[in-house]
Amino acid sequence: MRKLILTIYLLTVILLNVNGQSDIAFNSVPIVNGKVVFEHFILTDNSVTPEQRYGKLQKWVRGKYKGNQMVSGIRFDDKGQFVTISAKTNFDNLTTMNYRLDTSVTGAGCMIVVRDITYQNMSNDSSFFPKVVTAEQTITDQAVQSGGDDKKYRDGVRIATLAFLNEIYSEINSLY
Repeated sequence: MRKLILTIYLLTVILLNVNGQSDIAFNSVPIVNGKVVFEHFILTDNSVTPEQRYGKLQKWVRGKYKGNQMVSGIRFDDKGQFVTISAKTNFDNLTTMNYRLDTSVTGAGCMIVVRDITYQNMSNDSSFFPKVVTAEQTITDQAVQSGGDDKKYRDGVRIATLAFLNEIYSEINSLY
């Protein structure tokens, strides 16, 4: 009887944990060929055609990014049904993240890829130009664990990056 109760308890905890993390696609920093690349595939309902999914994606991109001064480019490929966005976001008054977001619609769902991530830190008063560092130098496990004076900064940037990317994931996931 105790084993049954323990088993039911463990299954309940696991299910609650899985349900509680449904909006979290990114919880670590993956490295692909030496570069930080975040990828996630959203499996969608087969009752919606790829053309309808792409239409929803276009509408979301235009609503979120069109006219935004933090966007340097948006490219729609209607034939390939993908969108590429080059943009940046501010984490605080001193740190800006530059990124490229690729989203593509397939027969089974939508692929999200975030790559080419760099950070600008304006807190360095010794130079007029902000220092630009790559994601590989800032948010990877190796970079965060390296210690040093910037450890707290790298920890904060990593947390902010993952939160931002999970927000993007949640918005795109809610389209389908």
